[in-house]
Amino acid sequence: MKSDIEIKDAIYVVIKGSSLEKAVTGKLKKTKRPTSSDKEDIVISILDNGSGQMQKAFVNVNIYVPDYIRDGQAEENTIRLRELCKMSYELLFNCRGDGFRVDSKGSKQRVLEVSGKDEHFINNKLLIQISNE
Repeated sequence: MKSDIEIKDAIYVVIKGSSLEKAVTGKLKKTKRPTSSDKEDIVISILDNGSGQMQKAFVNVNIYVPDYIRDGQAEENTIRLRELCKMSYELLFNCRGDGFRVDSKGSKQRVLEVSGKDEHFINNKLLIQISNE
């Protein structure tokens, strides 16, 4: 069985050094987003982790994108969000690693507003299937 930490490490390895990591202006983190960050950050977190021979886990890979200000009002940076959505989908939704794979049918991607901040985030919710044979 893979622990939460091992799963986060595995997804981190997939993203580290990738075109997605190089494209964002901020940091790749396995814990929390850097305090007061106004950059494009990637944060990996575990939502649920099962057990058994065929272990399933749900992992969030959130990518934060600052809004742009037009006429004093914050607006979703649609062009940038679209670029990063495409890059993250291509990298994450069909990836495989040591003893695991992402089930693209059980995974989904959404763009959501960050409450209380002038930014949005791409929520990549991944269903990870792990073979514990």
